[in-house]
Amino acid sequence: MDSIKTEDVIKDSNNAISQIAVSELFDGRYFFIPSYQRGYRWGRKQIVDLCNDLLEYTLKAKPAEGIKPFYSLQPLIVRKGFFKINGEEKMAYEVIDGQQRLTSIMILYRYLLKENNIRSSEEYTRRMDGSRLYHIYYETRPDDFQPIEKLGFHDLTNDDIKDIDIAHVYNAYKYIDNWLYPSEGEKMTAKDTFQLLNTKDKYNAIIVTTKLFQLLNNTKETEDPTGNVQFIWYELNDSKDAIAEFLSENKGKIKLTETEMIRALFMQRKEKNESSSQKQLSIAKDWEMIENTLHRNDFWGFIGSDFFQEDGRIRILFDYLYETDNGTTVSNRGPEDDDLYRYYYNKLNRTSTDKESAKAIHDLWERVMECFRMITNWYNNPRIYNLVGILTNSKTTSLSIRKIQDIFDQKNVTTIDNFIDELNREIRRKLVDSFKISRPEPKKDEDLGMTSEYLRLFYGSDNGAIYDLLLFINVLQLNKTIDSALKEIDRPNEEKKKSDQNRSARDIMSSIYRFPFDALDTYGWDIEHIDSATTNSLKDPAQMYRWIKEALSIDKVKELLLKEDSFKKLYDIYEDIDPKIKDDINNKQDTLHEIVKSIYRLVEEDDSELCKNWIGNLTLLDSGTNRGYKNMIFAWKNTFLTKRIRHGVFVPVCTQNVFRKEFANTSDAKWKWNLEDKKAYHNFLLKEIKDFKEKYRDQESESVNENKEQ
Repeated sequence: MDSIKTEDVIKDSNNAISQIAVSELFDGRYFFIPSYQRGYRWGRKQIVDLCNDLLEYTLKAKPAEGIKPFYSLQPLIVRKGFFKINGEEKMAYEVIDGQQRLTSIMILYRYLLKENNIRSSEEYTRRMDGSRLYHIYYETRPDDFQPIEKLGFHDLTNDDIKDIDIAHVYNAYKYIDNWLYPSEGEKMTAKDTFQLLNTKDKYNAIIVTTKLFQLLNNTKETEDPTGNVQFIWYELNDSKDAIAEFLSENKGKIKLTETEMIRALFMQRKEKNESSSQKQLSIAKDWEMIENTLHRNDFWGFIGSDFFQEDGRIRILFDYLYETDNGTTVSNRGPEDDDLYRYYYNKLNRTSTDKESAKAIHDLWERVMECFRMITNWYNNPRIYNLVGILTNSKTTSLSIRKIQDIFDQKNVTTIDNFIDELNREIRRKLVDSFKISRPEPKKDEDLGMTSEYLRLFYGSDNGAIYDLLLFINVLQLNKTIDSALKEIDRPNEEKKKSDQNRSARDIMSSIYRFPFDALDTYGWDIEHIDSATTNSLKDPAQMYRWIKEALSIDKVKELLLKEDSFKKLYDIYEDIDPKIKDDINNKQDTLHEIVKSIYRLVEEDDSELCKNWIGNLTLLDSGTNRGYKNMIFAWKNTFLTKRIRHGVFVPVCTQNVFRKEFANTSDAKWKWNLEDKKAYHNFLLKEIKDFKEKYRDQESESVNENKEQ
């Protein structure tokens, strides 16, 4: 490069190492991000740290005499060559390491263009003495080129933000804006840094943007005492292996995930020909397609248990292949916790020739794609999707996808229906058989009033099993709906309604028949008491007053209570309380306590703690609904839940049925949930479990019984 002076360059086996000012990059050059690189991933912390560092540098800069100061960025490792960019061969720099910082500097600079009222690249070149912005081009995401080119000159639209990389770029742009113009309460902002280091001047965002813009535009020869910003520029020669350098240079920095390192292994171009290049690009595009699919929570929800795992979801495929080849899961006992990467490194690189290594990469990638197609097939069948989701989302036992595929590989599984039956049997063995069914114990269980065997599951001691039971029972109802629909479809047309005559089994593949496992973590689903969790938690008079107000907002409850003369007197006192006067509430504590007792008595929620914590009083709900519940009575919860449903919150079918009281032998009073209601709900759960266990007995035991009958 003409701008690099000879004395600035160190020779390292024909690799040029130099210091280069950011301003020297503004010559219109292209940077090519190859397929083996991860996309742009910097978050708010990294962006804010960079901005604060640069601002702090400009405010603190006090150069020594005869020394030209500069702010040094970490190395940018590149290799010059010709690359296909926007369909044309162009001279460009392949970025081997430093992409995150290079992109971040570009985002910051383009933000500063906006702040300096530069509205186009042409205006920039005209005002900046012929300078031209540098360009970044992603090999696997060519559509990102234009949105990045718009940044700073035009607002990005939803149509521009097509993938996760450009979303991160746009987010970084917004982080800079929030840093410069912070909302109240935000920390580590430009204002904080400015006021810390410049106590004499009032904070002004224009001062900050002017200083940063000048800093990034300064050359190495600048006389500005602030200096300039420089990259350590490390330019590789053609003989260097770019991927090996990429992996080597990332050691000791922000740690690459194992999947990022494994991706680099697959991106190795072992043979220097067009065919190898096309295969590499094909793998890169497949990888991106798989990652995009796995980042859809509705897809990830039925195979992954960690919904907050943003990076590396594709690892599940490599875990599957490792378990297939070795019969066990990866241990990760190595000093770097990278046993999975080392396994695939040895698999792909311990070959005699580059041709053999290229074949190993191709063959292993075919297996990865086979695994992904297998999971996609499961996803496309709602019955399989629902059953696999139970097995992977269980609190007490969780199966890997390799173990689930083992079920499919059984000799007796020759059809999809066989596979579905065996998945049900596995659910029975792993989950349903563990649900404790016992005879009632004298004295110990007398509060429940049970006379025959029952589900001995209680909140606190059995939460894992209770969660699994509630999840299982909701998914079971959904699969029963599918089975009923399939039976209806199989009936002769003359027995169907006219509107159903054209329906086919394909209709059952609709997403409405998939259980939303992604909601389990996203919305924090957990076990919740159906009636109030305890009758003894109301101690504070102000809390009692608020609780009574909510309870009496249920018209039926208020109507029935006011029919009692004794309650009318209490209610008159309650009505005269001024809630704004603390002493007024405190002085009426005894009255409030009597009203609370009257309400509990009416709705029959003064059961023992044993009854309240029994499975007959437990259901599954999202955290937003749980928080809104507080310790309210059933009637209030029913009203609250109905509002949540109207506002689009998903509520599982069994929970809805609980609050509609649609189980046999529940009381007609929709405003209370008493012991008889708890028993009716429990009996429904018990029957569903027994029927399921009977239907999905082990086939061996079935054949034994048949032989006995003969």
